[in-house]
Amino acid sequence: MTRATFRLIVGGLALAGSAFGGSIIVSNDEWSLSDTGFTQAGATNVTNFAQNAALFLTGASSGKSIWIDSSNFSLTEPDLKTALSSYTLTDTGSFSDFTLSTLEGYQAVFLAGNNLTAADITALINYVNAGGGVYVAAGTGAITGGAAGEAAQWNAFLNSFSLNLASSYNPFIGDFPTNSTSPVLNGVTQLYYFNGNSVNTTGPGAQIISLSSGQGLIGTFSSAPSAPEPTTALLFGIGLAGLGLYRRKHRRS
Repeated sequence: MTRATFRLIVGGLALAGSAFGGSIIVSNDEWSLSDTGFTQAGATNVTNFAQNAALFLTGASSGKSIWIDSSNFSLTEPDLKTALSSYTLTDTGSFSDFTLSTLEGYQAVFLAGNNLTAADITALINYVNAGGGVYVAAGTGAITGGAAGEAAQWNAFLNSFSLNLASSYNPFIGDFPTNSTSPVLNGVTQLYYFNGNSVNTTGPGAQIISLSSGQGLIGTFSSAPSAPEPTTALLFGIGLAGLGLYRRKHRRS
């Protein structure tokens, strides 16, 4: 077997294992990332949470593009921007309707208090399926229909990824311990909440990473490796066969 063929096989094997989908973090409440949240829970805790979240959603600790597409106070105040200063931030200061092509200009989008259209929700689902990262803060009271309306809107998006929000606001106010081994909460001992839509999971790929009294405070979704494209699958099969021949040949030599 030639060196070129061997490189093709190795390349095919690498390609076959590299296709991943997107990721989601959903918090029951928006106050955690606000300036008040930084003060109440401690700047180190919230800075770590914000940076861990950005890493989870973008796959990098700096440099990636993040769109803060919200007018909600929790995502537009100075402390969050300082915590995420190693990223390329676009803060529109208000919510702009988006399309998939617009979203794909960013590795992650942070949302809170957004009144979404059906087209927005479809674009968001397609964005995650294409590898994008989405942070959702619920419990804002800024979405049409109150707690039930807020849950129903976000669930139209979240249910596609095994996540779900409760239709009434929970009573949690104050600093709550995290007690989690999730990398999203690495170095985070507590976060501040002021009522929110508790988070549930409904299937694989999603998990609750922070609880209080049996109710979910933060949930995450991360795609498993997707099935290879047909060409990739063919390369993978050829690679395995060729690698086997290569090994047998060199064991005899």
